[in-house]
Amino acid sequence: MTQGLVRGIRGSAAMAGVAVLMLLFVACSSGGDEPVVNDQAPLDDIFLFVISSDAAIGENRLPFALRRADGGKVDVASAGVTMMYEKRDSGVVVTAPEPTFRQWPVGGGIFTTTVEYDSAGIWDFTANITLPDGTQNTADATTLVKEASATPGIGTAAPVIATKTGATPEELALITSDANPIPEMYAVSFDDALESGDPVVISFSTPAWCTSQTCGPQVTTIDQVRRNHIGEAAFIHVELFDNPDVMRESGDPLLGVGAPAVEPWNLPSEPWTFIIDGDGLIAAKFEAFTTADELGEALVAVLAGG
Repeated sequence: MTQGLVRGIRGSAAMAGVAVLMLLFVACSSGGDEPVVNDQAPLDDIFLFVISSDAAIGENRLPFALRRADGGKVDVASAGVTMMYEKRDSGVVVTAPEPTFRQWPVGGGIFTTTVEYDSAGIWDFTANITLPDGTQNTADATTLVKEASATPGIGTAAPVIATKTGATPEELALITSDANPIPEMYAVSFDDALESGDPVVISFSTPAWCTSQTCGPQVTTIDQVRRNHIGEAAFIHVELFDNPDVMRESGDPLLGVGAPAVEPWNLPSEPWTFIIDGDGLIAAKFEAFTTADELGEALVAVLAGG
């Protein structure tokens, strides 16, 4: 599956004029397709985008975005959004916890909440929205829930992999596409970090070739969390490509070779970030760009043993 992700990034890297909605809401989709926007809809219509490519039975983090038909933002507080969801044709409607709005450094943002799926299949979502002026709106979306996630599940053992390390500019240029790499993110191999017994935050992305322009900011955001927890956890960035230096020098993403360290994680999209506890188990996982606040909250819970 990861090789399919790499092929998708190759194809997407050459696209021009990617839609604004994709930049804001589809964090490095492996398919590279632009979302369909209804340019015939009234401009005050609101659309719901559920960011979920690996939903599975059990509790899931649910990032979602609200946008108007013309791509404009929806100015609404978290308290003004109620997310309802149900298994299609089940007749059982569940209300998700009140969402939290997460401001993105690249502009815009998303809401996050949690949902619990009791079976695989098609699940439907309805966001009930109350705007500041009292206007009521609804927006709908659908996602596919699988029996089990492709990526490592919460509570399962993290794949033990060796990741590339480096410190000098020359070494870092060989292991990451990041134009301004943060040496501390490449100071220790993942397998060695696990042996320390401390939590590990590991993030998979390709900053130079990401289709949504959020992968570079994701590494920077993780570094913000790292600076608040020096000595408490290890922080590691893994480049999706094994040869970023060749790609950089040639300017050709088609020359990219998938990094072996990424393969066991079965990533369907990127970026992905995981927090591993001191026992080597997946404690939290995040699809798409994730803010420093949300990552920090999850890490603090792990450090507290929660």
